[in-house]
Amino acid sequence: MDSCPVEEGMALAIPPLRQSEKFHLFVSYSSVDAAWTHRLISRLEAAHAGLKVCLHQRDFTPGRNVMENMADCIHQSQKVLLVLSQDFVQSRWCLLEANLSLFGYCLERKPVIPVLLRPCQVPLHLSHLTYLEATDRHFYSKVVQVLCTPNQRMARFLPGPRPVPSLYSGKTLLTLNCINRDNLPSWKVGTFSTLGVPDPLKEVLEDPEVYKQAVGILNGVRSPRSCLRYLGCRLTLGIFLILLSLTSAFLIVVCGFQNDKPRSIFLVTTVSVCVSLLLLVLAVNSLCWFRRFSKRKMRELVLKVGEANLLLAPHSVLMGCDTKNKVYFVYVLLEDCRQAFLQAPEGEALFQEVLLRFSSTYACCLVHSDFPLCEDATGAQGHLEVGLCFCQFVSLQLKRPGGFGVNPV
Repeated sequence: MDSCPVEEGMALAIPPLRQSEKFHLFVSYSSVDAAWTHRLISRLEAAHAGLKVCLHQRDFTPGRNVMENMADCIHQSQKVLLVLSQDFVQSRWCLLEANLSLFGYCLERKPVIPVLLRPCQVPLHLSHLTYLEATDRHFYSKVVQVLCTPNQRMARFLPGPRPVPSLYSGKTLLTLNCINRDNLPSWKVGTFSTLGVPDPLKEVLEDPEVYKQAVGILNGVRSPRSCLRYLGCRLTLGIFLILLSLTSAFLIVVCGFQNDKPRSIFLVTTVSVCVSLLLLVLAVNSLCWFRRFSKRKMRELVLKVGEANLLLAPHSVLMGCDTKNKVYFVYVLLEDCRQAFLQAPEGEALFQEVLLRFSSTYACCLVHSDFPLCEDATGAQGHLEVGLCFCQFVSLQLKRPGGFGVNPV
């Protein structure tokens, strides 16, 4: 692929910065690719005196929101270089495309230079661009040529129109599986690792303690210690109770018929039927214990996820779960929905309550793009371009019978 827009014989000089620019190049990359990226930048800065490259760990303003920092630095840079790999697509690009309403204006007016470090699925918004391959033996010289090319001569490196609305708020950032998911018994609640923040969340959750506390809340749900968690125990107990009920009924009826008094026969028959029914109910309950336990544990797990979302929501992240061994993280802007709740009496307390009870189910709806249907909601103005926003979703849940009950799945 032709990656060099520079004519032969052109002097390789870095274009001077304009008054509104602070950097010649803004570089975005995954932490997995940090070593390779730093080597490239060090070589460029050593070879070109005065070259100003923006790297997030050294040039972002401390204390500011990550996305505001990124938008400002892109706006103040001549060009944008993206180090593409699967790790990048699943982490940093997720963040960029999660809020293209903020970055779109900058990216549509800045030349974007995709560098294919490792094979990956190139994001839709960049798929038509000319990209540089890191395995090309002329790669470095091509990077230098692109840097030395004035922006007005780089039309082929400009991104196309803003992509479809599904790339905005509501983006799935991560599906997190529990530890030893493949070996996890069906009755056991999964345990999730808190050793480090996964890459797709690092760009949103700057404080790793927020992630650790949120996942720690989830890990607080304990698995049962009853022997009934084993299928063999439930079957054995169920069969024993059924046989006991049949035996008791048979013995009592036989003993009753040995008595010639009708009143005694009626009394013995009634007692035998009641005892037999009681034992049968206990047998069925024993056999159905796992189903009842699963529903109870899922309700407990959903409430714990809601509790974790109280920590995550200020960072525009929600967690959701529909099984005991997997959770989802989605990026969703909730401030407009929060303002809608604040218009009600005790609005902040109401918003916290609905986050606790409905945020997990809502996150799962975002992940699966499967929302409840309701004519009232489809006609109302929401805060999400595709699907129901959080306040619309809560409104539907509250209209159902027992609206403030937890609906985990």
